[in-house]
Amino acid sequence: MKNPFRKPSETDKRIAAVQAELKAARAALAAIDASKAAAQGDGVVFAKWSADRNAAALEVDRLTDLIETYETDAEAARKSEADAAARRQVAEARKAADELANRIRTHGARIMGELLSLAKECAGQALIAKALNANLPEGEAPIPTSDILARDLGAEDRKDIKSREVELWVVADDGRIVGDQAAVISSDGITGHFHVAGAGFRWRCARRKFREVEFNPRTLPDWPGSLFSLIRLPRIDGPGFLFDGALLTPEAVADLDVAAAVAPRKKQPRPTQFELIPVDPTWPPALLRKLILDVFRRLRGRYCRQTDPRRYGPRTSRASAAPFL
Repeated sequence: MKNPFRKPSETDKRIAAVQAELKAARAALAAIDASKAAAQGDGVVFAKWSADRNAAALEVDRLTDLIETYETDAEAARKSEADAAARRQVAEARKAADELANRIRTHGARIMGELLSLAKECAGQALIAKALNANLPEGEAPIPTSDILARDLGAEDRKDIKSREVELWVVADDGRIVGDQAAVISSDGITGHFHVAGAGFRWRCARRKFREVEFNPRTLPDWPGSLFSLIRLPRIDGPGFLFDGALLTPEAVADLDVAAAVAPRKKQPRPTQFELIPVDPTWPPALLRKLILDVFRRLRGRYCRQTDPRRYGPRTSRASAAPFL
């Protein structure tokens, strides 16, 4: 399907011009065919008509073939252009993948090193705070840890936003609020009744005033956990994990050698294996195979004579069986 918004190319313009010529040639051929009856009365005139018609028909065929040639060439050019565009996209994708891989190796290692350094400092500060909090002077508040200060949202008290007075239907006996206020039937707007579906009885209802309060509820402190325990980093130079804080203690993180952790590993030599491939076309060889078959037949004959002597003859003695052993 052609794109109607694409700017016509030179090939499209040539095809359009030839199509206009083809339309005129077909019109001329149709006019000549219409004059056939008038030319049949005279042999000379009919001969000239036949020549004119053949020339017009050949012109129509020439223009039709020319359009097909142009369209074939245009389709081949479009296909070649699309293939070239696809190859350019593939090349750009490969280039982008290589550039991103280089960024992962360089920037990724730097970013992970900074994050590990930050986690190490947080773990060290937490250990210091823990040691000092164990022997605080009287009246001193406990020392908080840095990552908790940064990540803990803290507790907040309830906060009333707005309030209003409303009047609702309640059950007259116990004061329960009726869920479906519109289902209460009342004649005076003060008392009424509510039919309980499927129960076969009604509740007596009355109007009761309430103060409706919109508020933000009180929030409790939520300890976010140690920063290092939530960090899990992959290796940049190969498979596996560079750091998994969930498996480490604060002491181990505080003593972490960040430079050694993010340093690229040496590439291990590839393993070497051996494989034995038979070079003989068949196995076992012909003589060995014949010997194995002969031994199998002899053993089978001995077994059959031992199990059914009436069918295979009496059991042979050891002397007569000696050649087979």
